[in-house]
Amino acid sequence: MRFILGGKAYEISREDILNVTKGVAPKGFDGRSRYFVELHGLEYPIKQPIHLVTGLSYTGGFTAQDAHRILTKLGYLVKELPLGFIFVPPQGNVSKQTSVNEGTYRFAITLKPGENGYIIVGCPALPGCHSQGRTEEEAISNIREAIRGYIASMKRHGDEIPVLTEVREIEVAV
Repeated sequence: MRFILGGKAYEISREDILNVTKGVAPKGFDGRSRYFVELHGLEYPIKQPIHLVTGLSYTGGFTAQDAHRILTKLGYLVKELPLGFIFVPPQGNVSKQTSVNEGTYRFAITLKPGENGYIIVGCPALPGCHSQGRTEEEAISNIREAIRGYIASMKRHGDEIPVLTEVREIEVAV
């Protein structure tokens, strides 16, 4: 299909997307990336394959909306990250197909109303890891940063990072 990005025309196919991402590790999700596409069994932020196929800059060459539109028109399913998701990419290039769980951490988070209209957010698996925001989106972005810092400290101190396998809600009669 033909697409125009940054005033320049590109001819991009599904095969082009698969070819440029083969053997390339997904970039990490940093709180700004909310959408991903699954390629080769791995989850890539939607701007990464478009950057690779066009060579355009992540920051000025095109938008996430452009990437979403192109991938959707090419027949890819673009998905939104679940709440509390943080991804740390595997080191180096991917030379073989690897599990999406390599280098991935999932954390349950809690959100509750705070004072002055703020939303308080916490990560129960990481004691003392809390943040807040004026909106739910800001609070979640802030907790991602707090979790990142918490994990970095754990790694520096050789602490084991807790792995979440399942979250359940239960009802309790009182």
